[in-house]
Amino acid sequence: MKPTTRRSVLLATALACLVALAAAPSGKGDSDGPKSLRPIVRTKKIAPGVLFTRIVERQVPRRTFVLKIDPSKAVTVDMALAKRRMPARRETSGIARAHDALAATNGDFSVRTVGRMVHAFAQDGDLVQTSGPGSAFFALRRDETDAFVGTPRMDVTVTNQTSGQTLRVDRWNHGGPTPGEIVAFSPLGGTLEAPPPFTCSVRLLPQTSPATDPGGVFVDHVVDEVGCTEQAMPRSGGVVLSAAPATDEATQLLAMTPGASMRVRWALGWDDVFDVIGGLPVLLQDGQVAFDPCFTQLCNRNPRTAIGWTSNQRLLLVVIDGRQPRWSVGSSLRELADRMRKLGAVDALNLDGGGSSTMVVKGDVVNRPSDGQQRRVTTAVLVLPGKDPGEQ
Repeated sequence: MKPTTRRSVLLATALACLVALAAAPSGKGDSDGPKSLRPIVRTKKIAPGVLFTRIVERQVPRRTFVLKIDPSKAVTVDMALAKRRMPARRETSGIARAHDALAATNGDFSVRTVGRMVHAFAQDGDLVQTSGPGSAFFALRRDETDAFVGTPRMDVTVTNQTSGQTLRVDRWNHGGPTPGEIVAFSPLGGTLEAPPPFTCSVRLLPQTSPATDPGGVFVDHVVDEVGCTEQAMPRSGGVVLSAAPATDEATQLLAMTPGASMRVRWALGWDDVFDVIGGLPVLLQDGQVAFDPCFTQLCNRNPRTAIGWTSNQRLLLVVIDGRQPRWSVGSSLRELADRMRKLGAVDALNLDGGGSSTMVVKGDVVNRPSDGQQRRVTTAVLVLPGKDPGEQ
């Protein structure tokens, strides 16, 4: 072989080796690809037991915001209605500010033009409204040592403490009675759900604060007024039970005696639960994806909000920005479920998304809501410093 040819071969071999070295993994962790393509993760502590994390995936692009809460520390997780009663609409940051919250996200889907949530909701032991069958819920045990996710049926009953007779309440702050129903209206229904006229009704006045029994929450009441009138019976700080006139249910209400002790109880079958929020669908249950693949708009990439619970008793609140091609394209439900699982969730529920998806940390909106501004929502999930004042 001629010297010139030999030098050319050596140079080509050396160049090939350099290319191979440049392409080879440089060490542990590099197998995921070039550093420029790896997610950028930044985490900071915002309070004892509360970590805030930003995750930026440049290639997708996608931006994820995570609150990880340890309720065993000096913080409390709470569900809150946007205002004192329905109709209720307020920006997530406004709800957080009204409760002096450290952080917050939006909550359940809402009927924005009406100012009510879509699913059943309870705060601090007070039932705000019931909803139709098939609703999914996230609930925290009162001491926040455990959480529950699922689609149980909510049952509401009224029991005469003397006779033991129990009546089933079909709906709570969710429309007037039709024949065959007993419905209830509490002060939290506000002007949106006031007792209707031309009904037979009973007013019950509360005598105790909410308390729990196995599987439910109860408040003891006393019968204050009974009657059938053309005018609506005012709540006067109590609960009004109503039925259509000339029905068996009306007869049952009219049999109640003023002064009688009645126990009003709502239950999902989960022990010691005071706060309940709805959503759809359940993302994870016992670590497994809990919904069927779908091809609707709900399952395309969109802004998302989710709540989850980990095996080591940490609560996760996650917001993913979307509908902003150069900033963040959002997440499908399957991608959201996978993200929640990677973050450690074993149970998780999808909350309202789209323009409602908002995360607030120490008064600042940390994500970019897709509407270009905060959307007014009906409920929020809050992180409070110390104990929940509504449960003390």
